Amino acid sequence: MTDTLSSGGRGYARPTDLHMTRLRTMKTTWRVVAVIGLAAALGSCGCGKAHKPPAPTPVTKSDVPLPEWAPKNPSPEFLRAAKVLKPIPQEQGAEAAPEAAALFGRLRTTWVPAYEFFGSLTDGQTKRFLSTRKLRVPVKSLRAEQRGALDRWFATWRQAMRGSELEDWLVQLYKTGARHDLSNVEVGFATVPVGTSSEKIVSTHRVHLWFWIKKPNGSTVETGCAFAQI
Repeated sequence: MTDTLSSGGRGYARPTDLHMTRLRTMKTTWRVVAVIGLAAALGSCGCGKAHKPPAPTPVTKSDVPLPEWAPKNPSPEFLRAAKVLKPIPQEQGAEAAPEAAALFGRLRTTWVPAYEFFGSLTDGQTKRFLSTRKLRVPVKSLRAEQRGALDRWFATWRQAMRGSELEDWLVQLYKTGARHDLSNVEVGFATVPVGTSSEKIVSTHRVHLWFWIKKPNGSTVETGCAFAQI
């Protein structure tokens, strides 16, 4: 209902309190609908919530045979890797010359963190490696647990090779052209012999922890070391 007022001989309607209340209610309702619609749009495009990859499938100690050099209490990542990978035969170290056998023993201590780095891969990354025999990920794009596993491998290698002719891997990468923050380096796994480009199709069962370093001129240098079989 409205009240009628006259102004200059012409009448106009003045909204009643009830009418104004209805108008305010309608405006509030449209604001709520607009907010809900915006929230739904953000959620559908992934803007409202950061995407988190699914956790890797857990593996128990009883699920897989463990190599003799496995830690007494292997981590979940080690167990996941052991379900896919096979250890390098110990006979290769035993049959080598004394100096080579000693170096083989040093290398073996680095295999545990290498297994754990491999075991930190997501299920999707593991499937990709098994289907293509190669997986490469920018170091800067590694998830926190993956970067932690890689850093432990760097540290273990540094400790194990102290006093030997083999360099600290980080030093070797820097000399090859890696930036200090490794922002021009990709890391992953490949079944290729050391010294062979991973772009070439090579039939091998050896699994290498592999690095791709992109140099300023656009070329890519590759290097890595074996730690398991498949």
